[in-house]
Amino acid sequence: MTMLTKKQTQVINCIRKEQPKILLCSGAKRSGKTFVLTYAFLGQIARYRNRGLSFILGGADLAALRRNVIDDMEDIVGHELKPNKANAISLFGNKIYIFGGQNSDSWKRVRGFTAAGAFLNEGTALHDTFIKECISRCSYPDARIFIDTNPDMPNHSIKTDYIDKDGQMLNNGRLNIRAFNFTLFDNDALDDEYVESIIQATPSGMFTDRDIYGRWVSAEGIVYSDFNAERHYISRSRIDNMQFVSYFAGVDWGYEHFGNISVFGETDNGVVVMITEHARQHKEIDYWVDIAQGIKDKYDNIPFYCDYARPEHVARFRREGLKALNANKEVISGIEQVASRFKTDRLFICDDCVRFREEITMYAWNERTGEPIKQFDDVLDTIRYAIYTHYDDRRKAKVYSRKEIKIW
Repeated sequence: MTMLTKKQTQVINCIRKEQPKILLCSGAKRSGKTFVLTYAFLGQIARYRNRGLSFILGGADLAALRRNVIDDMEDIVGHELKPNKANAISLFGNKIYIFGGQNSDSWKRVRGFTAAGAFLNEGTALHDTFIKECISRCSYPDARIFIDTNPDMPNHSIKTDYIDKDGQMLNNGRLNIRAFNFTLFDNDALDDEYVESIIQATPSGMFTDRDIYGRWVSAEGIVYSDFNAERHYISRSRIDNMQFVSYFAGVDWGYEHFGNISVFGETDNGVVVMITEHARQHKEIDYWVDIAQGIKDKYDNIPFYCDYARPEHVARFRREGLKALNANKEVISGIEQVASRFKTDRLFICDDCVRFREEITMYAWNERTGEPIKQFDDVLDTIRYAIYTHYDDRRKAKVYSRKEIKIW
């Protein structure tokens, strides 16, 4: 029997007793919100056993749904759930149709059938029109819609259109919307030491508010507020005496604004040091090839994680025998990983990196959009590209595919 936390039990009791048409669980990471809605979604499908009905499972893409939802579904039902060629899973005599919903035209794929329920995973990663189309498709009697999400900006449509309408009733007296907020502390199945570790590693400000307490807050102030010049700058002479087990680089193309290649070394205990920056304006691709070749000569054939906004430059690097890879450019997740390394003293910067010094105290959040202002970000972008891509297990799997090896 599946064991639920106290907060998860509250959600299930709400579904049984209040029977809301739309139920949302938002809040902190690792708080248990996705699992309880996976459990509830399976219950909704089982209610209509052997009816041949259709259900919607929506997420950013199939890979995300596999990680976040389908693996847990398999654990609960006790057998493999394999999508067919139509991206549909057969379960309890019904069909679960899987959709990616992050693009503006994703809603078009959902048209044309009636659903008896939907589970929309990572709601803030989905396009608003996709969410609304999925809800409109759930027209079968007593259909239910479940949505889970991490917090975002307070003006996000998930919050304003649904969470802020918690308790909304239909004319027939049925509860239309019920919303639950989760904090990290609601997952009482987590080990106390693990919780303490997560809290200490979570960057200050917005990330703590969202990831620990599940608050819908705006980003404000300096992006890397945990950077401390007294702790995080390291001298060239000290770097020269350090032992690194691997090296990698980040690349941000530029002309009017600074182009940059930053080189990083990793120690055997996982500490990363930005060893050098090469930041220049008004330089053509030949210049950057020469810089990269010099880096390769010094540090061997290391990976260069590149901004793919200039694919012709990435292709040129590859033709020159450089291990050029498209970087993972996710902004918020990448910033969070870099910021976490500053907070836990696992990222240091050589003190002669002049452009970094100019950028770090000027790199600020745009309070309206919730993303950094596109200024003073050239070197900082290379740090994000390099660290987030290098330590992303999903990306590593792609890097070592047959296609990438052939390119190298």
